Amino acid sequence: MKEVKSKGRPRPRRRGAPWYAYILFLAFSVFSIWGVLNHYIANTGHFYAVYINGLEIGMLEGAEELEEIILALEEEAAKFYGGAVKPVETIQLHPVHRPFAEPGGERVQSQLRHALTYKKEARMITVDGKDILPVSCVDQVNTVIDLLAGEYVPEGDHISLQEFMMSEKVESRRYFCFPEEIREAETVAATLLRGTDRREIYLVSRGDSLWKIAREHELSVDDLKEANPQLNGDLLQIGDELSLIVPEPLVNVVTVERVVVEENIPFDREYVYDSSMWRTQTRGAEEGEFGRREVVYEVTRENGLKISEEKISEKLVKEPKNEIVARGTANIPSRGTGSFVWPVQGGGRMTSGYGWRSGGFHAGIDIAARTGTSILAADSGVVVYEGWDGAYGRSIVIYHGHYYTRYAHNSANLVSRGDAVSKGQVIARMGSSGRSTGPHLHFEVRTGGIHGPTVNPLNFFSP
Repeated sequence: MKEVKSKGRPRPRRRGAPWYAYILFLAFSVFSIWGVLNHYIANTGHFYAVYINGLEIGMLEGAEELEEIILALEEEAAKFYGGAVKPVETIQLHPVHRPFAEPGGERVQSQLRHALTYKKEARMITVDGKDILPVSCVDQVNTVIDLLAGEYVPEGDHISLQEFMMSEKVESRRYFCFPEEIREAETVAATLLRGTDRREIYLVSRGDSLWKIAREHELSVDDLKEANPQLNGDLLQIGDELSLIVPEPLVNVVTVERVVVEENIPFDREYVYDSSMWRTQTRGAEEGEFGRREVVYEVTRENGLKISEEKISEKLVKEPKNEIVARGTANIPSRGTGSFVWPVQGGGRMTSGYGWRSGGFHAGIDIAARTGTSILAADSGVVVYEGWDGAYGRSIVIYHGHYYTRYAHNSANLVSRGDAVSKGQVIARMGSSGRSTGPHLHFEVRTGGIHGPTVNPLNFFSP
């Protein structure tokens, strides 16, 4: 069979793709993958890192998520502490780009729960703007004020509190603190009233003692000794300097009280004249009686100490009744002349003279005799005293118009006050009453009154 050749263009021989085509394809593929990866990286991995005091504890997808976590934790703490709280630590949020990281809200919340501490809402008591101590709430602030006022509330049905104020401005402000820093109202009130200790120097004077100084400055003796270690026991010397620890209150409480009291109204003395009595004699005819009045005072005190008092009103309750005294007008029938007779019948024996002796000054003379011996009036006059007179025992005093004579240590008095007596009249019996070592008469002569200056009896007669 014959081969028949085609008369058209010859068919070309098939060849493989060129090498550079493979390179282009590979480059395109890598570029595409790189583009996709860059797009993924650029559009993912944007988070917020959470820090406590500069230390990262986790990441969150959004900032609002942290706010929700903090709010939830504060609600937990508020329930536990019984009031609003504020975290102590500083919480910060910074945006970060970490494409392949995993955020964790639960992890952040757990970390915050264990890491955060809280201060509780309280009220800080202030004095003239200066912080003093915190209390838990407004009610406790009011309790502090009530306690300050109550410290100086007057007691008694006749006293009423009109006004209460403090020299300083006591206020409170919102304050967050650790729960253990909060104080009870009683503690704060005591601190305000007691204040701080101020040292003063006290100069010891005559009559001072540790007990007296401590009492006057509201201290104990032990406090005083502790402040003055130089003291030698309880011994004080005039001119010693003592250190006093004086409380200086942070607040000064001023109270105005209305005080109602009943006071005595003094009575006067009226004289009536009685011709049956010697002019040297007086006698109570009617006793006087005090009147009564109701007086209202307004008293201002600072820290319990009175600084002023004003009388507001006065009402008469009872009129006073005057004392009536009878005064004699009769002249003394026989006035002495200073010429005395010896006052002991039979003479007796003078055992002690007038003047200084071993027991002191002797104001008269002593005349000894047997018990019961008659005692005579040395001169005429009026008995102005008769009775028991302490160490003198039973005694009589006679007024002679200028001189007074005393007859003491009697066993019996035979005249009474107001009696007129004559010179030489028996007025008493000798004895040893009062301070006496045996039966004798103690005889005195005085001028100017019963207890006036003494005169030596021997100037008027010789034994």
